[in-house]
Amino acid sequence: MGFANLALGVLGIVAMGRRDGFREATVIAVTVFSLGATIVHAIDIIETGNLVPGNTLQNVSNLLRPVLLIGFLVALRRTERSPGSETTKPTFEAWRAPRLRAVGLMTISVASGFGVGFGIGQPMIGTFLGIVVGAGSVVFTISRTSRDGVIHRSS
Repeated sequence: MGFANLALGVLGIVAMGRRDGFREATVIAVTVFSLGATIVHAIDIIETGNLVPGNTLQNVSNLLRPVLLIGFLVALRRTERSPGSETTKPTFEAWRAPRLRAVGLMTISVASGFGVGFGIGQPMIGTFLGIVVGAGSVVFTISRTSRDGVIHRSS
């Protein structure tokens, strides 16, 4: 399950930089996986009464994730089709590029924090630290880039 989630995360990161239908394929994969996992957990709950948090709480995110991704994808496609959309202009790409880097850093930080936390038996603390480090890297990455996409280095 961990590697399946990792694969979906990698697909999500790759999909951020693509505009060729890859995003739709990624959303479909996440949706099928999430709904399938929720169905399996629901069957287990019904058949065995297994109400441990690992079998119940994750179903919230399993259902929320596809809803959000589908909503974001619909909003993105509407924006791209609207007249005068900024999404095709070079200035938009210059604005977007550092944010893609920042999202990748945040994802790596949170996933690493969770992995280390899980390994030492403290996944909540590890995840929290991953979020803090990731947020710092996001602020640092975006603050070093001007509106025109140029990275500013301090001397």
